[in-house]
Amino acid sequence: MNRILFLILMVFFFNINQTFAELDYNYKATEYVPIKLTVLNEISTRDEIFEGQEIKLKVRNNVYCHDCLFVKKGTIATARIETIITKGMNGFPAEIILNNFKIDGVESSHLMGEYIKAGRSWALMVYPIKWALTPIPFVGSLTNLIKGGDANIETDDLIIVKYYPHWR
Repeated sequence: MNRILFLILMVFFFNINQTFAELDYNYKATEYVPIKLTVLNEISTRDEIFEGQEIKLKVRNNVYCHDCLFVKKGTIATARIETIITKGMNGFPAEIILNNFKIDGVESSHLMGEYIKAGRSWALMVYPIKWALTPIPFVGSLTNLIKGGDANIETDDLIIVKYYPHWR
């Protein structure tokens, strides 16, 4: 019984190793081309935005890959708002996370990158005050009313997405 189980496991592991060995792929190919983007309209956590919302961006510069024009300046791209973190107590800021970038003429599976924009954090100022006021009953809790800043993605913010030409 043990021999049969051992033979089955050996065949299983041999097949896995053989499958990986047969893949014709260079796992060390880390060469990438940066694609610089900007949003067309300002996005803020003060506005009515939602997770999954598609936003429009444009390419800032001409992008060259292997000395050929790959993406023209002004090409429209899209991204999705992946996560919205609302501002919180004690000075914690709001955040917007963009992902799932799509650019005309570029395979999405070759793109990698996410963009995170956070508002102003007041936490480093609020917590020492909170700790100093904590011995006085209920006064330390007043710092809970201090909220962090809103996250704003402005039209001049630089968003960089990496294009990996050797990926499949």
